[in-house]
Amino acid sequence: MTAKHALLAAALAFAGTQAALAAAPSYDGHLTSGSFAGTVAAESGPWSDGANWSLWTFNADFLAEVSITVTPTNADLDPYIAVWYGTESDTANYFDMGSDALSSLFIAGADGLNPWSADGAGEPAALSFTNTYGSGPFVLAIADYADGLGSGQLAYTIAASVPEPETYAMFLAGLGLSAALRLRRRT
Repeated sequence: MTAKHALLAAALAFAGTQAALAAAPSYDGHLTSGSFAGTVAAESGPWSDGANWSLWTFNADFLAEVSITVTPTNADLDPYIAVWYGTESDTANYFDMGSDALSSLFIAGADGLNPWSADGAGEPAALSFTNTYGSGPFVLAIADYADGLGSGQLAYTIAASVPEPETYAMFLAGLGLSAALRLRRRT
């Protein structure tokens, strides 16, 4: 093998390694208002890349109030959660749960009953925010802070209040009908 062939083989091996490291996010599902179940890798950690996190997408209308609570079904799970506006094409872009990703805007994060503490194993993590960002997609990330169990999967449930566009349409239709009835009574 010539030096040129060896150099080409090394370059191809490096390119293949980099492609393997660039993992596209795998989403567990899409949230609307309601209850959802999932699992997250034990010890997935909020200060590591997103490859072991549980990721969910959701949409929210502009100025909608969004509330999300993640409740562990295992007392050893200490869920850390975070929300970003926008999505990434590579889990490595979600480099931790307390910072902006490369192109997504960090919205909020929480852990157990005490936001951003190491406490809260077995306690739910909850956050609420008003969507002042736009109508694009959001991402919810869930990780396990510290359980002492090592590897494996830990289960959780999500209670989400994400108003859908139909909710606002029905609300506005009701207001319009009320206004029309009032005008009709006056004439």
